[in-house]
Amino acid sequence: MLLVDAGNCAIKWAFSKSGGLVGNGRFVHRDKDISGQLDRCWGSLQLPTGVYVANVAGKHMGETLTDWTRRQWSRTPEFIRSSAAACGVRNAYTDPETLGVDRWAALIGAHHHIRGAVCIVDCGTAITLDVLLANGQHQGGLILPGIVMLKRALQEDTAEVRASTEVQAASVIVSSTGAAVHGGAVYMAVAAIDRIINDITVTHEQDFEVVITGGDAGTILTLLAHPARHDPALVLKGLAILAGEH
Repeated sequence: MLLVDAGNCAIKWAFSKSGGLVGNGRFVHRDKDISGQLDRCWGSLQLPTGVYVANVAGKHMGETLTDWTRRQWSRTPEFIRSSAAACGVRNAYTDPETLGVDRWAALIGAHHHIRGAVCIVDCGTAITLDVLLANGQHQGGLILPGIVMLKRALQEDTAEVRASTEVQAASVIVSSTGAAVHGGAVYMAVAAIDRIINDITVTHEQDFEVVITGGDAGTILTLLAHPARHDPALVLKGLAILAGEH
């Protein structure tokens, strides 16, 4: 089965085989020709038995993926939706389908691959934090602007402030405006995540294992005060489990 995590900026995929993930890949789709990117990245893939998608990139993305897989493979993708309960996890949302399907898949992936209570931090276009107890009960979560969104917000409301696109690591003290914007955004995200994890621990009176995923996870992980496990395939792992129940 081909598993697809269609995020706001990038598409990630892998094949589910023998209980694991193989043949993984990724490409950025924002402001690009999605069909052309699919031709380049998926044109030589083996014929999948099915295509299962977690899509948070909107209606156009869903239509483009459907048109492409039907034309290339004669396969209609199945778009996974969040539900009240699945695969041992119970959704905390009053309206379960409004929980982002990427967050839902990550919760299920964490429940099946990590023992005990867990806090999931997904560092993508937005940063999401979700709390999951060991018994599979989702406690809810928070959504914050991601690093790129924080930098864009500052740039849009200032005349001469621009972030560097080349800065990879954040430093406490820097000597250029571009690096200062980048570092400030990273430290804002890190500080918020650390504070939220502290408060979650106090509120629930227990420790949580922290698992971090998403495109900016590597940048944030290096600065977090809390130890965290990096799992870039967490959403795809959950999607594999959800697909197995269909």
